[in-house]
Amino acid sequence: MPKGRAKKLVPKYIGPYKIVEAHPETSSYTLELSADLVERGVHPTFHVDLLRRHEPNDDALFPHRDSRAYYDMGVDEEQEWLVDEIVGHRWVDGAVQLHVRWTHGDTTWKWYRDCSELSAVDEYFRLQGVKHWRSLPRKPED
Repeated sequence: MPKGRAKKLVPKYIGPYKIVEAHPETSSYTLELSADLVERGVHPTFHVDLLRRHEPNDDALFPHRDSRAYYDMGVDEEQEWLVDEIVGHRWVDGAVQLHVRWTHGDTTWKWYRDCSELSAVDEYFRLQGVKHWRSLPRKPED
C-alpha cells in the first residue's frame, strides 16, 4: 500500500477478486488481481487467513456506496517519478530484473528491457564492473 498513509486509514480488505486457482496443500488461493496491484508487485497468491468472503453492498443500509470502487493507491497519474538509483539485480528465467529505487523512496523490480536507457543503469553497470547486462553476476554480492 502507499507509503506515508496512516495504517488505520488503509482498508483491511479490497476486492472482490476472482479465484483463479486453489492450493489445498498450502491452504492458499491465487486471485485474478487488478492491473494496478500487479504493477505494484503484489503477488497474486494469498493464504486463506488473509482472505474474506465477499459480502455484496446493501443499498438500503449503505446507499450510494460503490462496492466496485477501488482503493486509491496514491499514485498521481500526472506526476512523473524519477529513478534515484539501481540498488541490485536478479536473474529471472534468463533475463535480468533491476531493483530500482525511485526518488519518492519506494523500490520496485523492473525488467532491464524497460529501463535500459536510464543513466542509473549505466552507473550500476560501472559499479558492477560490467559493460552489458549479460555480464552481470548471477548472484549479486551482498
